[in-house]
Amino acid sequence: MSLIATLALAASSATATLPSCSWDRPGVDPFMGDVVAAVDRYKDIPTATRAKLKARMQARQYDEMAVIKRDAIEGKARYAPEIRDMHFGRGKVCQTVSRAKWSDQHQERGLVYCEDGHCIIVPTVCRNVSRVTRAAPPVAGAAQEEPQVLAAKPVDDTPLDFEAPAAGAAPVQPLPTSFAQLAQVPTLTPSPNFTPLSGPTPTPPGGVPPLPPSPLPGPDPVPPVTPAVPEPSTWAMFGLGLLALGLRKRLGKDLSA
Repeated sequence: MSLIATLALAASSATATLPSCSWDRPGVDPFMGDVVAAVDRYKDIPTATRAKLKARMQARQYDEMAVIKRDAIEGKARYAPEIRDMHFGRGKVCQTVSRAKWSDQHQERGLVYCEDGHCIIVPTVCRNVSRVTRAAPPVAGAAQEEPQVLAAKPVDDTPLDFEAPAAGAAPVQPLPTSFAQLAQVPTLTPSPNFTPLSGPTPTPPGGVPPLPPSPLPGPDPVPPVTPAVPEPSTWAMFGLGLLALGLRKRLGKDLSA
């Protein structure tokens, strides 16, 4: 094969364009060419716009990092779900790209560059330079649907028939008058079945009367002193004692004489 035929075959293989392909395994056949120079393959984009896109791609001044899903491309802006004109391998281009074999949870990230209505997306997993369509932003000043305003309920001006719980001055609390109130101890309420003791203490069935209640601790009371009055028998015994002492003294003198 001549050198010219070889170069022609290489050039044809380098510029191969496929009408459609399935991007079911991102990262398997990454783009091996120059990402910035790949933009020149899009001849329908004006030369000036391509220059601005290439300058921004060279400086990595992307608009945003969008999320590519099976049926959508999500980002700050709105994008059509289709991806087209994808570069892969060594200079091959696929016009229509399908993601039908992706699962609902499969996601890939892509850098988006937009200039003059033309947008380039570069998936970070394989650098497959592609094209996407960004929806036009809403026109400023366009009529928008006004939110529904709920009608306000009529105010009932009927005065209240009772005083509000928090209205008026606070009630004056009475001063404590019992020891329980002073000590901040709640007063015990007697049971309805309680019967106070009155009269003599009943004797239990065993026949042993109950012990009297113990007195409260404190100093014992001092009873009043009452002078005792001697009885007649006491005086008689006192006289007999004196008489016996006198007789004994007298007998003692007689014996000594």
